[in-house]
Amino acid sequence: MLSRIEKRRGSVMKPTRAIHFKTGPRAGAVLAVLLAAPPTHAAGGQGSSVWPWALLLFALSGAGAAWVWGLRERRERERLQRQLDEYATSMRQQGEQLQAARREREGLVERLQQQAVEFGRQAHEDGLTGLPNGRAFDEGFAHHFARSKRHGQALSLMLLDLDHIRQINDNWSHAIGDEVLAEAARLLRSVCRTSDLPARLGGDAFAVILTDTDMEGAKRFSQRLHAAFASCRSWHTAAAGPNYVSFSAGLVQLGEDDMAPAQLRQRADRALYLAKHAGGARTSLG
Repeated sequence: MLSRIEKRRGSVMKPTRAIHFKTGPRAGAVLAVLLAAPPTHAAGGQGSSVWPWALLLFALSGAGAAWVWGLRERRERERLQRQLDEYATSMRQQGEQLQAARREREGLVERLQQQAVEFGRQAHEDGLTGLPNGRAFDEGFAHHFARSKRHGQALSLMLLDLDHIRQINDNWSHAIGDEVLAEAARLLRSVCRTSDLPARLGGDAFAVILTDTDMEGAKRFSQRLHAAFASCRSWHTAAAGPNYVSFSAGLVQLGEDDMAPAQLRQRADRALYLAKHAGGARTSLG
């Protein structure tokens, strides 16, 4: 009798031990406990035939739970990967935006620097003739006056006005008058050295600072400038206009009694006044 029971138990347990499923850790532990426990015999021997199917059903449910758990894990990894990709994309876009902002800032700084240079140039340059304006002349005159006084170097100053510029404007036009002023500036610049400072003070008034130049050198400069004006034939581009333009000038040299730039300039103004009232087209010495 005992041997028959053992045989029947062996025939029941063999199929269950041959079942292998990939289950989760919790389901595998429960399955191991159930396999180790002896089956309960129901009346009439029917419980032993139900037991293997119960184990099979439990194993299948464990395998399903493991599959669901694995699916959740994969979905969670995919979600995290998407978040990482979105973060990387966001960081890359922010980096590109920062680079664009940096380039825009550098461009703005460069434009501001160019504007500052242009504004500085305009503040010291006459718009019509391109010569230094009155402000630049005052600054340069003060500098050269102080240097000549300090080192005992020669310095001469010429103030000049174009003759009959009002009649030119009235008889032809202000446009022709502007062309005459521009041509006079070109002639003045062509006669000056690089160390000299020609300037337009305003209207038809010009000035020249002759550095390291005594009165004799200043006279020769005046003669060259009068000759350049006399030989010029390109005072305007219109069909009608003046063919000859002259200037009146006052010429002075820095002296021991000149203690300030204004004193030297006043002497040049008086000499210019004498030249104009003497008929113009000449240079008077002061």
